[in-house]
Amino acid sequence: MIYTNKIQKAIRFATKTHEIYQKQKRKGKDIPYITHPLTVGLILSRAGADEDTIVAGILHDTIEDSLPEKKVTRAMLVQRFGENVADIVESVSENNKDLPWEDRKREAREHIQTFSHDSLLVKSADLISNVTEIVADFERGETIFAQFNAPIEKLRTHYLESITAIVARWPENPLAADLTEVRVQLARTETLANIDSTLEPYWDEEELTKMRVAFVHCENEEGCGFFVEFKHPNCTFFFCKEHKIGLNFDLSTISEAGVVCEQHGKMGRYGILTEDNVCPICENSTLAIVSVGR
Repeated sequence: MIYTNKIQKAIRFATKTHEIYQKQKRKGKDIPYITHPLTVGLILSRAGADEDTIVAGILHDTIEDSLPEKKVTRAMLVQRFGENVADIVESVSENNKDLPWEDRKREAREHIQTFSHDSLLVKSADLISNVTEIVADFERGETIFAQFNAPIEKLRTHYLESITAIVARWPENPLAADLTEVRVQLARTETLANIDSTLEPYWDEEELTKMRVAFVHCENEEGCGFFVEFKHPNCTFFFCKEHKIGLNFDLSTISEAGVVCEQHGKMGRYGILTEDNVCPICENSTLAIVSVGR
């Protein structure tokens, strides 16, 4: 999709709503909120969405997050961008902001069942943007989660259930693969959080934040989603089958008995050089070594 006049107009409108009128920031950060709807628009453009859907993605939070004195309404969007854009934005907006957080989010997840494909596409891009940012914050050890209206565990559950609902509703969604990928990344944060406390001395903050090149992933095209990042120069990882997550440890500092998932007990051990290279999660596809070394 080229940079059309309508898209340019939507960017100006969203910038006024989020940045000029209220200097809105991302939760717990000094980052302009407008970066989020612009990211949503870019994701939609990459997915091949049409002009109205991209415009709706850029505007998707304008009704929900506008100031009372600068209130954005559906009628306003109809006048400036047309019925279709207004319908999409209205459908993905949370209407009952006075409800408790859990009730509001449950209502939002239930509403996914009524979405058109265009609305599902916008919601998919919104989730991809939000979850990618949350995973990055979690892995950096950020403390921003205290700024949210719910603990990280409830945020994680909400996003996982939302992704599941969208993929089930529209399996052919052009962003389904991206949703599956961020779902795996988000589930990984749960596994890290649930690793037994006896491991804590071995999780140096610098080591956690260092992204190594080496990793393996399952070649299952049906969406197993299993992957392991290698943070240490060995060819062994431990896995929790229920969480579908694998972790690579420094074997010189920890014993196999100490690798425990708090929810599901002792984690399985997998040596890439000694095993049959079959994915330990789906058990019917090959593990591909994508790259090696530091």
